[in-house]
Amino acid sequence: MEYSHHRVKEADETLKSQVKRLEERVSKYAKTTKFLEAKYKGKQLVLNQYIDEVAKLKRELAGKE
Repeated sequence: MEYSHHRVKEADETLKSQVKRLEERVSKYAKTTKFLEAKYKGKQLVLNQYIDEVAKLKRELAGKE
């Protein structure tokens, strides 16, 4: 089977184009993941503060009974 230089070059360009698109998608995915992890961490910290406050108030109520 013989391939022409033109066909090989065209296939190579197509492959490079697809790789570039995939790299862009992976980059966007990584940025989105990092953003969502940071957002989750922030919400988790706030939730932990509420839990700590509720525990503190329960201890205060138990001490007054």
